[in-house]
Amino acid sequence: MSSHARSLEDAAEHIIDTLKHFLKVNTLFIATNDGFANRIIRAFNRHEQLIQNQAHTPMPLSFCSLVFSQSDSVLIIPNTLEDARTAALPIAEQLGVCSFVGAAVRTSDNQTCAAICMLDREPIHLDERQIAFIESLSSFLGYIIELENASVTDSLTGLFNRRYLSHIYNHESDKQFSVMFIDIDDFKDVNDSFGHDFGDLLLLEISARLRQSVRKTDILVRYGGDEFLICFQHLVDNHDITVVADKIKASIKQPFTINGQLIHISASIGISATPGKGSNLKKLISDADQAMYGIKQNEKNP
Repeated sequence: MSSHARSLEDAAEHIIDTLKHFLKVNTLFIATNDGFANRIIRAFNRHEQLIQNQAHTPMPLSFCSLVFSQSDSVLIIPNTLEDARTAALPIAEQLGVCSFVGAAVRTSDNQTCAAICMLDREPIHLDERQIAFIESLSSFLGYIIELENASVTDSLTGLFNRRYLSHIYNHESDKQFSVMFIDIDDFKDVNDSFGHDFGDLLLLEISARLRQSVRKTDILVRYGGDEFLICFQHLVDNHDITVVADKIKASIKQPFTINGQLIHISASIGISATPGKGSNLKKLISDADQAMYGIKQNEKNP
């Protein structure tokens, strides 16, 4: 294994590789929570395979949800079939008698973003030294997650940036997307008239309205200076996409008040949707960009 952690997955691999020598439990796994869903990014089974190393395994993730929702840094459940918090979970019934430990991974603003978890048939006994070590690894992983999040988010608006699209190309190419490309009309005139600081405040307000117009599962990207991109999952019906586009246009047409100044703007929107799996996201983005450009040209030359 490489000695350098170049991604969140690499860091998780290092942590599990360290813990499997430090703790003699059967199963170790790390799950993340990005605000939309939980997913297991790395798993290790010493003997019996209790957890598979898959991106989405809902049943064991129900254990992780307990870690995400509780305030203690380490959750210890000696018997998952006898504890009221886990006895009714399908995964507990499927696995039978197990001991579970979950350590919360938190960011600097105390948001739980991941969990380092352990499972074993025998009770897991941890002394103070072991708990402190696991908490140290949790802090390290939280730092890595913050760094990774910073690298894929836009520093001004907090939306995803174009680098995040590379992550989607590499890890979610099997998903079905439709794309909306949004360009703010004549935004350069706003910067020229009121200054770039004013323009940045307006972009923040536009971003907030876009967030209110989409679902949590939709991927909202600041693609360029005044360009935004929305990748929709499981929304490929042209009528549904048109409804969302009309909603966004109407929202942006509502006046903005920036530093006491009333501003009226509009947006040009291009849409690309290809029914069926296997649609190339890069091609969808390019097609949506071209559709937006065509709409903008038609508006300038009616």
